[in-house]
Amino acid sequence: MKNSEKMLAKIKSRKVEQVPKWRFWVKNILFCMLFLFSIKFGSLAFAVVLFAIDSAEFDILSHVTHSKIEFLLSILPILWILFIVVFLFGAVQLFKKTKTGYRYSPILIVGGSFVLSIVLGTLLFFAGGGEKLEQKFADKVSFYESIEEKKIKRWSMPEKGFLSGIIIKKEENIIIEDLNGKQWEIDFSEAEVKKRLSLKKDEKIKIIGKILEDNIFVAEEIRPWKGRMRQGRRQNNEIHD
Repeated sequence: MKNSEKMLAKIKSRKVEQVPKWRFWVKNILFCMLFLFSIKFGSLAFAVVLFAIDSAEFDILSHVTHSKIEFLLSILPILWILFIVVFLFGAVQLFKKTKTGYRYSPILIVGGSFVLSIVLGTLLFFAGGGEKLEQKFADKVSFYESIEEKKIKRWSMPEKGFLSGIIIKKEENIIIEDLNGKQWEIDFSEAEVKKRLSLKKDEKIKIIGKILEDNIFVAEEIRPWKGRMRQGRRQNNEIHD
């Protein structure tokens, strides 16, 4: 008996039934949809990471005199980085299960999924999606401290050289009201003022410097409250308007 005949006889003896083609189509479509959902959520997580990085301003580490590692860990969006890893891993595993997924190397699948998440996540970030998603997540999850809350804490430490607030008056010096309601006189005569700033009334700013007296702060550098990328996007929108 030929091998093919043996195999056919074995199939018949085991009463193996042929699986309908539509089941394979449904399974393939399901995995494709789950793959796309994984890429979508990975992109959303990446948009939040970009928002966190834009808010964190890693260059201020040079102004931190102690506990640089602790400070770095406090501004890294660890949770959202983990989300990216989980969703990308899920996307890769799901893509492998699609009809043609087995044909591609794992490196190509990982690289393609990562690039796709970066591109979509970047577009979402510039559209404001990262900020909105992160805020909604913070509103829903009680134990989660939002990026904005961390930023407020970070820039409310005048004794460590970080101060922020809203300009309420500008004369020879600037008068600001900080985020705790206290008024400060800001000596910015020798400060580096970022070009994106106009130092007008009601403008929200961040200041690096030191306390001179109880309510007098000598500025070394003044920055806009929003990060570079989002501030640039806002200014571009104002120009086109």
